[in-house]
Amino acid sequence: MNHAVIDLGSNTIHLLVFGFEKGKLTNIISEKDTAGLAGYISGGVLSKEGIMKACEVVNDFKRLALKIVEPSDLHLFATASIRNIMNSEDAIGTIVKETSLVPDVLDGEEEGRLGFIGARMSVDCDDGILIDMGGASTELVVFKGGRIERIASMPIGCLNLYLDHVSRTIPTREERANIKIAVDEQLSKIGFDGMKIKRMVGIGGTLRATQKLVRAFFDDKGNDIDARRVKGLIDLLKGNDAHVYHKLYKIMPDRVLTIFPGLIFLRQVIKRFGCKTITVSRSGIRDGYLWSKVLKKDE
Repeated sequence: MNHAVIDLGSNTIHLLVFGFEKGKLTNIISEKDTAGLAGYISGGVLSKEGIMKACEVVNDFKRLALKIVEPSDLHLFATASIRNIMNSEDAIGTIVKETSLVPDVLDGEEEGRLGFIGARMSVDCDDGILIDMGGASTELVVFKGGRIERIASMPIGCLNLYLDHVSRTIPTREERANIKIAVDEQLSKIGFDGMKIKRMVGIGGTLRATQKLVRAFFDDKGNDIDARRVKGLIDLLKGNDAHVYHKLYKIMPDRVLTIFPGLIFLRQVIKRFGCKTITVSRSGIRDGYLWSKVLKKDE
């Protein structure tokens, strides 16, 4: 049986179509649109233009998905793109009217839980901390013995850090310092003080992009990233070398604006918890959503 999941995120909107057979998921279709919904938010309100942009992309993905799945097997969920705005009810109403799909708006704790369930489908999640950095929120999940111990959600991500703190393409020294301050302020609020965790598991586009850059610039071949490489990438990017940015654009044209703030954020988390390695998972919240909330298979 096939199932489709549309993830309405603050930076990107994703469609994944999965096949489920003999207790296993296989990825049939993976599509994304860098809609940048966080860029349509002003004063905590998602503009009408932003809402209609979301509807347009969701409808495009709906048409594609319904070529493969039954309408009852198409699922739409939203995270910070909808839950963190003041006009969420209006946005949901318009999405329902324009797409005939009712978005399941996840709170931060549920987003972290589903991200963990998805991550452990492709990597070992015995002891460590999971990070899921999105466009406008980031979830941290501390786990031990394969089980969740603590979850925290912060209302910052790579896109709103860029929009709030960067005036041009590349953050200045002062802007980089302001991003660090913003991240540290949020980390101080979550109550994870004193924790030292060697292993980080990463899900989401920013973490996958980080892995690509480490392999491209440092020729690292392993699946795990030496956490010190994140600082190395920051040093490369702040050098403002045209050759570096040309290579960056070739690798990930859709993340040229957000990757630098994302790396700064990631570096602050690494420093806070003393992480030594980062394992990037191929699976994440969309896999976890289907496995847990649709198929009811997580327990």
